[in-house]
Amino acid sequence: MKKHFKKILWLIPILLFCLYWLGIYLSLKNPMEEINYSENGGMMRNMIVKPYTQTIGSEVPWKEDEGFQTFPYSDKIVGGKEHLAVTMFRGTADWFYLYKYKLDENTSVNLIFEYKASKKIFYQSDLYLTIDETSYEGQQLLDQLAAYGKDRTWLKKQSKKVVEQYILGTWFRNGSSRYSLKHLGDMKIEYDKLIDE
Repeated sequence: MKKHFKKILWLIPILLFCLYWLGIYLSLKNPMEEINYSENGGMMRNMIVKPYTQTIGSEVPWKEDEGFQTFPYSDKIVGGKEHLAVTMFRGTADWFYLYKYKLDENTSVNLIFEYKASKKIFYQSDLYLTIDETSYEGQQLLDQLAAYGKDRTWLKKQSKKVVEQYILGTWFRNGSSRYSLKHLGDMKIEYDKLIDE
């Protein structure tokens, strides 16, 4: 009886430690909180989730002494005419993503998405087209885009593809499947008014 009691006493700290980290993981209320935790969550985070930089195929490790860093997504996830990178900040979940789609050598469509932790919202904060050094927004963007046979519907599809397949979809496949596009926890997604009109 005493031997069993000693074994139980020895297991209690381990069990409490595991329950503590499980409690932290379960306290993450949406996928962006999970993503942030995977990079900023302390030493034990990798026992719960894979580091975000690994899930996006980045070969550049997070430098612990840096306040923020930008990591490109692997060409296996986003390639060809497309480029996607995330800028991550130490100590805050307010990260942003820059997506570029090259229409030709000098022209690209640029979509920027941000997560605002205080409002639990993942939103499209900017949408513009650049030709050389000149940027076009709103109706001018749509006018320039028409020359390439693309329109507002194409912009909407690209925006949803970036959010649903590249950013969140990659996390659901490679990081954590606790959330999904149908179950985002307490997070909302909002797109630019230009494509929602």
